[in-house]
Amino acid sequence: MFHHARSTSVLRLAAAGLVLAGAAASAGAPRSLDDRAARVKAEAQPVADRGDGTYLNPILPGDYPDPSVVRVGSDYYMTNTPGTAVPGLLVWHSRDLVNWRPLGPALTKPVGDVWAPDIGFWNGEFFIYFPALVADPGGRSRRTNFVITAKDPAGPWSDPIDLRVGGIDPGHIADTAGNRYLYLSDGMMVRLSPDGRKTEGEPVKMYEGWPIPAEWNIECMCLESPKLFRRGRFYYLVSAQGGTAGPSTSHMIVVARSESPSGPWTNMPSNPLLRTRSRAERWWSQGHGTILEAADGTWRVMYHAYENGFRTLGRSTLLLPVEWTPDGWPRIPAGADPGKPLRKPAGENAGHGFPLSDAFAGPGLGLQWRSRGAKESAETYRTGPDALRIRARGTSVADAAMLTVMALNHSYEAQIEAEAPAGAEAGLLLLYDGQYFGGLAIKDGRVVSYLRGGPWQNVPLASGRAFLKIRNTEHDVELFFSPDGGSWTKLEGGLEMSGYHHETFRTWGTLKIALFAAGEGTAVFRNFRYRGLE
Repeated sequence: MFHHARSTSVLRLAAAGLVLAGAAASAGAPRSLDDRAARVKAEAQPVADRGDGTYLNPILPGDYPDPSVVRVGSDYYMTNTPGTAVPGLLVWHSRDLVNWRPLGPALTKPVGDVWAPDIGFWNGEFFIYFPALVADPGGRSRRTNFVITAKDPAGPWSDPIDLRVGGIDPGHIADTAGNRYLYLSDGMMVRLSPDGRKTEGEPVKMYEGWPIPAEWNIECMCLESPKLFRRGRFYYLVSAQGGTAGPSTSHMIVVARSESPSGPWTNMPSNPLLRTRSRAERWWSQGHGTILEAADGTWRVMYHAYENGFRTLGRSTLLLPVEWTPDGWPRIPAGADPGKPLRKPAGENAGHGFPLSDAFAGPGLGLQWRSRGAKESAETYRTGPDALRIRARGTSVADAAMLTVMALNHSYEAQIEAEAPAGAEAGLLLLYDGQYFGGLAIKDGRVVSYLRGGPWQNVPLASGRAFLKIRNTEHDVELFFSPDGGSWTKLEGGLEMSGYHHETFRTWGTLKIALFAAGEGTAVFRNFRYRGLE
């Protein structure tokens, strides 16, 4: 990307304490920067910044895959793959590439299953290109790419514009004459109109990828994630290869360069820039990188990876330093280990993260919550003044009304006060999807526990109201309930959930904490609490 002077809207944003858009003004949204930081600390969330000028990966723990980041002046903006979550494409802001604060979701209208985006800034305008699997009116699914734009990264963002071009993982680049191009998976490229809102012509194959040695243990060639930038007289094409959901050593970042955005591309002699070489490493399946120059003149690569032993948390966002060889190729400096402390880039700490706990006091859902997209309407969830009310639907977890929140710690507790009227079921789960889950719920005046996707034990209650708690200790899960939130009873039957991730079940997702309501009527939830245990 090219970096231009900040617009006045961006300057106003940088001066603000905490800027949230859309759902950010709703329940669970912190009232100030200090309040947000205090609440994140109280939940014992993992934070990369060690407070001594160093950081320890990940930058964003939890399932934040496919990071795309752009610098505008001394400000950085990032977004990640949201899947089917609505709202989605959460935009983050940072001044040091380590501490990230949420601005709000850029995508507020469901379009389908959204994959790896590309965020950028060109001619005073922010844009996000993203692929999605959409259903046409006739019911057929098709892969296409969209673009949304904004003058301010905090929004408002435009409605999605369908570019009607296939492929995934778009990557934008403009040349010195202002011509704009969009790269896609499999080395394909299509020209864009000057405003970037239309394609011109058909996609053309421009890059063959880097030949992976036959003896390496990978999933597939899977040439994806084209991210482009210019340095000196060269344009650089940074791609992912090897497959994101295969063996721990499969994913990688490869680099090529050219004197033109349309090639021909020459592969870096020392490819790959980065990969997991051994199962003994802390981070597996390292890939999908964006290289950028930091405001202090240093270079960095932002990418994703699974943590060894914790694939259930999803693909987290990591940061590594990059240096340049005398002949103009990027490399990771010797000794720069993503599993060890590293020196922070220069820049102020804008505060990191947002709390997951929620008193449901506001008029809308907080940033931490994700619904099942188009399956739910605006009437399904109501918050305030002190409760979340979910209109029940379906007959089971598989088709129930549901909200999920992402876990961030190796070990944690999640707790909720739930109330289910006659004919409804209200519960708290650890959920991979409608088939793979465990947890507990209130139904017909009883507490019901679920193991491996089916009912296991039920205990009578004095009413249709109780406190429910799940404790996950490095994949070993215990279930508790209480009539008053003070005296807890542990249910028989625990779970081991280390296998609940998309590499096992081959769908795109990860283990999440879920609130659900099935049956008829309206379930009531109060005081969701999340707390890390390590």
